[in-house]
Amino acid sequence: MKRLMILIALIIPVGLSAVAIGPVEQDTTILVNNKRIKISEDGERTKVKVYELVEDGEYVESEQVFEGHYIDGKSYERRKHMRNISIPVPSWDRDFSGHWAGFGMGFANFADGSFHFNDIDGVSLRSGKSMEYNVNFLEKSFRIPRTNWALVTGMGMRWNRYRIDTNSYFLEVDGVTILQPAPAGIHLSASKLNTTSLTIPLLMEWQTRKRHQGGFFVSGGVVGVIKTMSSSKITYRDENGKNIKRKWMGE
Repeated sequence: MKRLMILIALIIPVGLSAVAIGPVEQDTTILVNNKRIKISEDGERTKVKVYELVEDGEYVESEQVFEGHYIDGKSYERRKHMRNISIPVPSWDRDFSGHWAGFGMGFANFADGSFHFNDIDGVSLRSGKSMEYNVNFLEKSFRIPRTNWALVTGMGMRWNRYRIDTNSYFLEVDGVTILQPAPAGIHLSASKLNTTSLTIPLLMEWQTRKRHQGGFFVSGGVVGVIKTMSSSKITYRDENGKNIKRKWMGE
């Protein structure tokens, strides 16, 4: 009986020393937003690996995007693969819709520096037949943060049709447009000056509304005008009663 008890006592320490060889690695896996996060711990260091989920729902090692190590109070990171980078672009006019784009028309006239209209430098127009047309095709708003104000700009095209009220016509001489009287014996039934311009506005606008909602707005500023083409056209009848039309292109 005493010999049997001694044998058992010797076997137990041998078994324990065999089990204690090296620490056992423990793994933890977490699924977050189509990502598989694997955490491994072996007693001395902690490893974190991140894998992306492929389209067929299987996880593969080749889709590893991050690996981190923590040992001796220090951390080390390594990014092996980056599939895409999303950089948000601010939408300046997301909550602000300016008022520039669209179509407009009205009467055209001449004015001087003192805001005197018509009969400027001897030029008299038929105001009821002198027209202006605008097509504003591009608009962009830059809202001032936390305010109802925005800077509005864009681009458009303008067509002006000036109808002369006297027996004269516009003619470009040496790069200068002058008013030329009709030749003797000719009465002009129509005399027009046509201009085509590119317009670029710089406006400050205040409004009480947001996009697609009703409200009130006030807009003001300057509009730059770049002339792209001009022409002068006259119509008259010759001594035989034949209708004659002539046209001159400007620069």
